[in-house]
Amino acid sequence: MKIIPGPASPLLSSRVARILGLKIAQTTYKQFPDGELYVKIDGIDRDGNIVVQSLNSNQDLVYLILILEALEGRDVVTVIPYMGYARQDKKFNEGEAISIRAIAKIIESYSYRVLTVNIHSDDAKSYFKNIENIDAMGVIGEYYKGEDIVMISPDEGSYERVKRASEFARCEFYCLKKKRHDAERVEIIGDFDIRKKVVIVDDIISTGGTIIEAYRALNAKEAEAACVHAVLAGNALNRLYSAGILRVISTDTIEKQVSVLSVAELIAEKLKEKR
Repeated sequence: MKIIPGPASPLLSSRVARILGLKIAQTTYKQFPDGELYVKIDGIDRDGNIVVQSLNSNQDLVYLILILEALEGRDVVTVIPYMGYARQDKKFNEGEAISIRAIAKIIESYSYRVLTVNIHSDDAKSYFKNIENIDAMGVIGEYYKGEDIVMISPDEGSYERVKRASEFARCEFYCLKKKRHDAERVEIIGDFDIRKKVVIVDDIISTGGTIIEAYRALNAKEAEAACVHAVLAGNALNRLYSAGILRVISTDTIEKQVSVLSVAELIAEKLKEKR
């Protein structure tokens, strides 16, 4: 069995391979002048292959499909640390596509087993027939263990996630209420005065708007932000720092400069269960 590193997850792939003692396949990824993508995998293992590729862009998704096609269904385990499109998990208006449902059908047509990390919702998960969702909140909690902090859930949707992180960190936690106006504008309801350092924790930080509004509502002395998936679209990171957030950390489900934590051990342990 070999690890097939997708172009979105080379570092995480190498970490998982090292823990499991597996070889990494030689891969070629390139883009033609017309924008089409090309994939070639050398030394495909006839006894099975583990693909590791996050979906943080449309290009990531196309690369994943081409990787799976190149493997031709040879006992493929597909690890998608960050499951893009998982927030498009329901139809709000007639004629809309439920994007994650379409993606689930494609991925599972090539894979006998699918692993992901903190998929955004149970609705998104429900479109897969055979998916295993790994919880990385403990990784965040362990990182802050021993610090005199308060963990903050920016909305009710993250309540259980942040509660689990706080249990590992052995610290207090509070949950705020959020009202979303559109894709970028949110309003945090409530007024707080917390004198300890706060860590605002969420599964995904995309534009940074929710984190910024939570920080403003808290009136905290100092604040950091932590997440599993650091999408950080556009200038989100600069926005967070400019707003007064001292530091942003994340796991390596999306490989960014803030990815100081790793989910490699969690993924490797899950892969060992059925090897």
